[in-house]
Amino acid sequence: MGLEKFQIFFDNPQAVFYAGQNVSGRIVVVNSTPKKIRGINVKIKGEAEVSWTETRQHSSDSNNTTMDNVTTTPNNTTTDTQETFSAEEVYFENKFVAFGGGGDQTLNPGEHMYPFNYVLPINLPSSFEGEFGHVRYTVRAVLDRPWKFDQEAKAAFTVISPLDLNADPKLAAPVTKQKSKKFCCWCCASNPVNIVLTLPTGGAVPGETLLPTLDIENNSRVYLSLITLKLVKSVTYKARGGNTKKVEVSIAEKNLGYVDSGQSHTFEREALQIPPLPPSNLNNCSVIDLEYYLEAHFSPSSFYCSFQVRLPVVVGTIPLSLNFAQYAPAVQNPPLGWNFSPSAPHRDGSPNYPDLPPPTYEASVFGARSTVERTDNQFVFGEKNFAPMYPVYHHS
Repeated sequence: MGLEKFQIFFDNPQAVFYAGQNVSGRIVVVNSTPKKIRGINVKIKGEAEVSWTETRQHSSDSNNTTMDNVTTTPNNTTTDTQETFSAEEVYFENKFVAFGGGGDQTLNPGEHMYPFNYVLPINLPSSFEGEFGHVRYTVRAVLDRPWKFDQEAKAAFTVISPLDLNADPKLAAPVTKQKSKKFCCWCCASNPVNIVLTLPTGGAVPGETLLPTLDIENNSRVYLSLITLKLVKSVTYKARGGNTKKVEVSIAEKNLGYVDSGQSHTFEREALQIPPLPPSNLNNCSVIDLEYYLEAHFSPSSFYCSFQVRLPVVVGTIPLSLNFAQYAPAVQNPPLGWNFSPSAPHRDGSPNYPDLPPPTYEASVFGARSTVERTDNQFVFGEKNFAPMYPVYHHS
């Protein structure tokens, strides 16, 4: 084959970097025979892309016509068409030559290593992989071969844009949502079901456990047969022309049971753990919005429709200071510079908290997704699936 290895390695083995940090690594080429090339070119890129397809129906009508004393009746036909909606934005794209570039070169047999580094911009959104879009950061190396198909190596890496929950004092305060629900049958309305959903704080980080309290006063004649607590991810993809697509997914669920007609019950400090997730909002991304909710979902008996009560939850990357003492030190080493001094802030603006143990970094709960692009071909080396890594804080 000649080319035995063409691979990209990051100096941080977890390939996790914070906005504003230096991404560094090396390109490794192992060839068993001499290889004639023009050079090895490198491109590091950060971009977001959304795309989805919808089926739309179009009707066409033909009017009555008369031909040779024969009258035809209207013919209504419906045609299904596929319409694709998309948008993209590029945050940075930097190209440089790692080797050669001045005419044909001969790469002698053996192992060759070429370093690379790039300082990330400050205002970047966190990495995100979704069903209809992504925020993705990649390094691509191209072995430019004269008169032959180029060979490429590609690797994705995670970028974290810090979201410090301490920056908004309101997130440390309890949040409450109240709702009164009546069930109507013909012209009569029942007495209400009164619901109060409370969270001790409005913000949390992956690894923490949400401890909501749910108060239910069922004054109606309706049996609430199934009550469920859910942590919900809500993603809005935004295409050109103002078209949007909203997708909601339940991340964690807990069945609380039921409340009979005329009964009251308090479900207190019901635990829902937050798995590895991208931080809320995807700040600095204009084509994807990301929000999280705590939802209490109610399924009434008979023919009544289900309903829910929701509280917004801000998922951050730096926890509330009131919880610092709960965390155990990370087993693995965090990316260099994850926690910075406020007197000499890092270029990404992250604060320093001496009492905060570093987090671990764990793969997204949603798993890996394909990073194959339309322009990729069979000569692209490297892992074709990628799951971003997010900071997780474990209790001691």
